Amino acid sequence: MKIEEIVKATKGQLLSGNENDEVTGITQDTRHVNPGYLYIPLMGKRDGHDFIPQAFEKGAIASLTNHPIEDMHHNLILVQDTHQAMGDIARYMREKSQALVVGVTGSVGKTSTKDMIASVVAQSYTTLKTQGNFNNDIGVPLTIFNYQHEEAMVIEMGMNHLGEIDYLTHIAMPDVAVITNVGTAHIGEVGSRENILKAKMEITHGLKKGGRLIVNGDNDMLSRVNSTNDYEVYKVGIDGDVDLKAYDIALNEAGSVFKADINGQDETFVVNEPGKHFIYNALSAIAVGLSLNIPVEKIRRGIATFELTKNRADMFTLKGGIKVFDGTYNANLDSMKASIDVLAQYQGRKIAVLADMLELGDYEEKLHREVGQYCCDKHLDVVLTVGKAANYISDVCKTNGIDTKHFEDNNALVQYLLPNLQEGDVILVKGSNGMKLKEVISALKEKEA
Repeated sequence: MKIEEIVKATKGQLLSGNENDEVTGITQDTRHVNPGYLYIPLMGKRDGHDFIPQAFEKGAIASLTNHPIEDMHHNLILVQDTHQAMGDIARYMREKSQALVVGVTGSVGKTSTKDMIASVVAQSYTTLKTQGNFNNDIGVPLTIFNYQHEEAMVIEMGMNHLGEIDYLTHIAMPDVAVITNVGTAHIGEVGSRENILKAKMEITHGLKKGGRLIVNGDNDMLSRVNSTNDYEVYKVGIDGDVDLKAYDIALNEAGSVFKADINGQDETFVVNEPGKHFIYNALSAIAVGLSLNIPVEKIRRGIATFELTKNRADMFTLKGGIKVFDGTYNANLDSMKASIDVLAQYQGRKIAVLADMLELGDYEEKLHREVGQYCCDKHLDVVLTVGKAANYISDVCKTNGIDTKHFEDNNALVQYLLPNLQEGDVILVKGSNGMKLKEVISALKEKEA
């Protein structure tokens, strides 16, 4: 991309330099600057403008700035807002790319669904996908900045507030959009599940006219969504009245097998990750594949061979065959229930180590008690809780006769857990990232060492 294109995309002003110089990469982090890069200074804990000289020292060919700078030796582009300019450049690159774009959002399962969709799409198209969970107002542009003439992009979009996905979808401009579900994540911020639905539906604001919106038709909120003059709604599910349904489902510890009717044919799919929620992910990926005219055999291969983003629900095994399910990345009601479902499938003593789900506001007690009841419904053997809100989980479990203990901190929990482990135990460790349950995971791994 030439400097003149960046000026055009940002409606900026070239203060100094050569508009014909070529930019070979873009970053907002001076640690990642390479020769030929454009540096975008953002306002964070520190003002990124303070690092413009460092960026040039590392070989940056240009920098944006939101105020005039006296420097006649480098390419400097004056813009009103560097954050907005970052999105403007990403949108320009997406428009210029002509790539097929799939946008993915939802309360839970965004990253795993994105991974599975990308695996399917990559069977027929060279594909760029969101790395990790780079799904916010910084991560989405950074994903697009990695574009290297791929034929398709699979872009994950997250939100904490209303309006965030609206901003992201106008950058990504998807041809196909996917909403995995509408749950309770961030309900303390947006106020209600109705507002969460409204926030997720913002993905349609940038959806190509005549494009397809794929939703989980079994979700009580998304089942209400219908086609409009601007886009078609395509529903997937297991239980509801949907366009693509999974049936003859076989769940096991290693994954699942199911069938779906595609063009009047019974097609079998294998998912190599455990849990019913991965069947929903697979249905979304199949629907995307069909939307992009990918042959069924390639879709099947993409489902069977997809790889889950690391640090998401990793499983490891300790001595004595003790299995540990690491769900410490984050937690909300839906992901808690999905993880408990997976735990319940295993043989052996089932132990849930559960911490607070954060950002629930006035719904905190209700939703934690719901998790406690779900532990009872799934007949878990032991429930250990830590955190103020998780005490509600413990309270429900005690009332229902489950072996339950509550702890004030992670250290106290670890001191109890480690000496009480038994051969063949299966342990789920799950809570919001802010509860620092990685301390429990580390202690379990140290025991193994």
